[in-house]
Amino acid sequence: MIEGIIISIKGGVIEVYFPQKMPSIHSLLYNKDKNRYFEVIEVKSPKVVRAIGLSSLEGVERGEMVYGTGEELTVGLNKDILGRMFNVFGDPIDGKPFSPETKLSIYGDKKTFRHEHVNNQQEKILETGIKAIDLLTPLRQGDSIGLFGGAGVGKTILISELIHNFSLKDIGYSVFAGIGERIREGNDLYLALKRLNVLDKTVLYFGEMDKAPGVRARVGLSAITAAEYLRDTYGKNMLFFVDNIFRYVMAGMEIGAILGKVPSELGYQATLSLDLSDLEERILATTKGSITSVQAVYVPADDLTDPAVVAIFSHLDTSLVLSREQAEKGIYPAIDILRSSSLNLDQDIVGEKHYAVASEVKRIFQRYQDLSHIIAILGMGELSRDDRIIAQRAERLQRFLTQPFFVTSSFNDKKGSYVPLAKTLEGCEKILEGDFDNTELSRLYMIGSTDDFGGSL
Repeated sequence: MIEGIIISIKGGVIEVYFPQKMPSIHSLLYNKDKNRYFEVIEVKSPKVVRAIGLSSLEGVERGEMVYGTGEELTVGLNKDILGRMFNVFGDPIDGKPFSPETKLSIYGDKKTFRHEHVNNQQEKILETGIKAIDLLTPLRQGDSIGLFGGAGVGKTILISELIHNFSLKDIGYSVFAGIGERIREGNDLYLALKRLNVLDKTVLYFGEMDKAPGVRARVGLSAITAAEYLRDTYGKNMLFFVDNIFRYVMAGMEIGAILGKVPSELGYQATLSLDLSDLEERILATTKGSITSVQAVYVPADDLTDPAVVAIFSHLDTSLVLSREQAEKGIYPAIDILRSSSLNLDQDIVGEKHYAVASEVKRIFQRYQDLSHIIAILGMGELSRDDRIIAQRAERLQRFLTQPFFVTSSFNDKKGSYVPLAKTLEGCEKILEGDFDNTELSRLYMIGSTDDFGGSL
């Protein structure tokens, strides 16, 4: 047992004096009643360490004793975590009993990162059932996809829909990390997954915005540890959802500010890249299974050049940019097709047909954007015949790539639609070939495949 005395409390950080044995970095400390927890993050002097609070510091006083065993923060696990909600410690927050079989450090098993454990084989494309994603930003097992956008453009809704659709395909289990988001959103997600009968394949970990920065900076690590456990123990392919990875960065920024560290650009912590790597580099495919990640990324002031956003970009295989302009037009999912990209949109990966259709769709949208100012000022009638055809087909493609979601069916009375990739390619081909040139735009809006026309154009 290691014993120390609190000598200072500043914000969410305490300084502890240890007269004898010193604790190691990342070791867990707790008070006498074991209702306040702290994590050692810095050695200030030969006898003093700094620790961040992993719970409220209300009632904690200077001169109070703290204790530790030298162990890192662990999370309790077994297969019964499926269908449950937990906090950063792996304690249930859904009011139901839970008895863990094992406890694992949230900092992971370093052996996982050895080369022989990593699966470098080509992984297959994952079909999401969402037309715009499958067509233009395909996702492979073991990849990371980022959903970039400001407030209110549909990041959380899109993540919820992906959890549902992946559950339909029985790809594996899902782990959701709610980092720094609203308590209401977590509750809504839990109820939506329960209503759609996919909760039993999902584990949820929450560190909401009212929690200490130490909790928000660690709950993502607890969630990825659970994903690794299910992958390695049961040989399952895992889906790891994060909402919101930007809040994870913000928590690290808050901790840096409390510690008095000199910030880098725009106030972000100097260790921004390292903090992100602690989480992002654990998202990979091993010989036992894969972890595929979908991460919502809040974009402050819709500025994609923000240093945190740029740092997150570097860890992603696919970037899906959600546009406020599209959302204002009622185009959902509000994907900015020209700013979104995927490393997997390659002829050798997706095949010749898929690549050709996606490339032509992007070309049509690029030309439509070039013509948008002329259309806004002079109208469609002033365009040449060829340009007018391109603009009309772009508008039809834009409407066709909208889609009713299962998770929103209770709000808009539109039944959700899962669209296979083959049907998405078929619909886009028909539009590109002019089969729908005389079809009203409204008939293509919020449908699944072109089969929804019932054979009538």
